[in-house]
Amino acid sequence: MKIDKPTAIARRNQELAKPVLTSTNTLFAVLDSKRSLWWFDVPVAFIYNGVTDWVNLLLHTPETDELQHLKVPVNFLKAHLESMEVRNPRKRRSTISLALSADRDAKLQDLRPGGNNLSFAAFLQG
Repeated sequence: MKIDKPTAIARRNQELAKPVLTSTNTLFAVLDSKRSLWWFDVPVAFIYNGVTDWVNLLLHTPETDELQHLKVPVNFLKAHLESMEVRNPRKRRSTISLALSADRDAKLQDLRPGGNNLSFAAFLQG
């Protein structure tokens, strides 16, 4: 079953005690089953705009309809910016490019060539 970002946000908010996910603080990706990756382009502005302390990443697996939620602290992204691939650095629309692995051996590690295999597994919400 394939879902879109608004449906994923609504579904996750129903599971939370306090619904906090919005289209502005949440990014959504569907599993690329050929590569076994979830792809994200996190705007660098998320880190520096001071609007939120967290970036929410929703990862959907259509085959199982599993929806995973990563709540990544903005401070973590700031501290590890050099360890991730940044597209168009120091430009207005620069983004952090993440390719999070779905493979068991590297679960939720960023596998982008410009990165350092940074793990995001610690931010997985129950």
